[in-house]
Amino acid sequence: MSTDNVDTVDKLPALCHYTLKINTIRGSNPVPQPKLPLIYAPITGRVQSAHSTSAIAGSELLGSGLQLSITGSTLYAPVSGELLHLSQSGDYIAIKINEHFSVQLIWGSGEQYLTHDALKVLCRHAEQVEQGTPLMSVNLPRLRSLPHSQQGLSVLLSALTEQACELPIHWQQTGRVVANETCLNEEPE
Repeated sequence: MSTDNVDTVDKLPALCHYTLKINTIRGSNPVPQPKLPLIYAPITGRVQSAHSTSAIAGSELLGSGLQLSITGSTLYAPVSGELLHLSQSGDYIAIKINEHFSVQLIWGSGEQYLTHDALKVLCRHAEQVEQGTPLMSVNLPRLRSLPHSQQGLSVLLSALTEQACELPIHWQQTGRVVANETCLNEEPE
């Protein structure tokens, strides 16, 4: 036997003891596996595309999701969680659902940095939102007067952990959606 690793060999019983202790602690408090959240339609409209056609949202850099064409006039929180970001114009909203997932809502291509004539933010100072909370009102005639690329809403789900990245997400492919009633992704098993 080589004496090069004598220190390590001598410490093995202590290392094994600590490893067993750590495993025992871990076993008594298992790390919860992420569960895919249900995401409800934030506004009434139609699924325009099972994948967002906006350049920002379509890249899936911010998560996977779908694009909605809008017929409703109120945007609601599609999930409950912490309101992480609400842009000054209201064209970008980020809600952290839990430690595994967040949802991004992006109007058009997300390029209305300071003002958006068609949007009026209703929850500027909220920190927590419940699913169904009104977030903004939409002036449909003004929205329709914008270029077509600015009229859709991207709904994106971002995985924040490695375990969450492994879960498959199945989005509604087509059809009409009703705010606060239609689930946009298939129910998790």
